[in-house]
Amino acid sequence: MPTRPCFRAGCSKLVSGSTAFCRAHGGGKLCKGESCTKAARGGTGFCIGHGGGIRCHQEGCSKAAATGGSTPHCKAHGEGKRCKEEGCANSAAAGDSGFCKGHGGDIRCQHEGCSKAATTGGTPHCLVHGGGRRCQHGDCLTAAVGGGTPHCRLHGGGKRCKEEGCSKAAAPGRLTLFCKTHGRARRCQHTGCTKVATGGGTPHCKAHGGGKRCQKEDCFELVRVAGNVFCAPCLQATQTADTRQAATRQPAFLRRKPRAPQASKP
Repeated sequence: MPTRPCFRAGCSKLVSGSTAFCRAHGGGKLCKGESCTKAARGGTGFCIGHGGGIRCHQEGCSKAAATGGSTPHCKAHGEGKRCKEEGCANSAAAGDSGFCKGHGGDIRCQHEGCSKAATTGGTPHCLVHGGGRRCQHGDCLTAAVGGGTPHCRLHGGGKRCKEEGCSKAAAPGRLTLFCKTHGRARRCQHTGCTKVATGGGTPHCKAHGGGKRCQKEDCFELVRVAGNVFCAPCLQATQTADTRQAATRQPAFLRRKPRAPQASKP
């Protein structure tokens, strides 16, 4: 058992193996992965990222097993601390709270009245209130998105369309590599239609039944106003005569007819 401290200045960890450094500073057996300088785990000769160490025993899972657990499984398959909330099977967040992020675990946003989890990025706030990485373009305060660049989608961040000459953001989804314009987004399932499908629970465009539909019985018209559940004709039909009159009533100065222009005097 090594008892010597690491030779790296300022490090108090113990050396690993026959080297003069701890694992964090290159001591011990290194991973056999190409250009990898991390420490090898177990007898595999590889670090955790390259398949070393104990792996999850769940069929089809290749993740590393959680350290210090009672069973050889990863966190996603039941190992590690679980949320204390009754009926919740999520992993507990870091810290001593014993709850997952959804049930109050981890650091919370410090904005008054906000109960969301704080986002990592140096500020104790959620994304909505300024937490996390922000876009580095000029005076933009929008949250930066992943993709190797510290920018929001509008300023070049995130996955971009793979179509040659196109700089638009790729459509949402892990497996999509193109923007909606270049046909890789979800398309309308109606035979012969190439339009983009509209949200609303059906894989169709607006012309073929997609989008939010009127809730009145036997009516399938499109609801065009946000917040409404009826189309315009059905909404108008449900209003009483007094309601329609009040909605169309105008102030007196708007009901006055404009005067005819007077001929100029000679």
